[in-house]
Amino acid sequence: MKGVHVITIILGFIVSVALQTTVANWISIFDIKPDFLLIFVVYQAFRNGPAAGALWGFLVGFASDTYGPVEWLGAHTIAMTLLGYLTGLLEDKYLTLQLVPKILALGFGFFFSDLVFLAISSLSAQQMTHLFLTKSIPEGIYTVVVGGVTYYFLFRGKRKKHA
Repeated sequence: MKGVHVITIILGFIVSVALQTTVANWISIFDIKPDFLLIFVVYQAFRNGPAAGALWGFLVGFASDTYGPVEWLGAHTIAMTLLGYLTGLLEDKYLTLQLVPKILALGFGFFFSDLVFLAISSLSAQQMTHLFLTKSIPEGIYTVVVGGVTYYFLFRGKRKKHA
């Protein structure tokens, strides 16, 4: 059964990459796109705990960094790894089975991840503020809406197994 679980997660990652590289561009509003990869990382952290969240955060962040500017290399990796790990811890302690707190955690996670990325990317305070107001807030709202609908279907009727 574990093999099927691993294959399902890998397929989820592939679908997330496909959604991010194609569908996100099609449904963008004024160049504002939902972050399907972040939704995937947070979902994995919710379903499988902090270690899986950190692992998938690292892999997604590293993949994102390979396509970004060299001077920002590592910023996505650190931000997504922290996001996955902390979200997994949050799930273990507080959010088991409730959908609305998971959606709120996705929103806070998005902004946390973006703030870490902006802080690491060595931008000036003025550039960070401008990007946060014009890009992060709209993308965060869009990601929460898309992620909320996605989580509604993914978490509906599923109970977390306790050992």
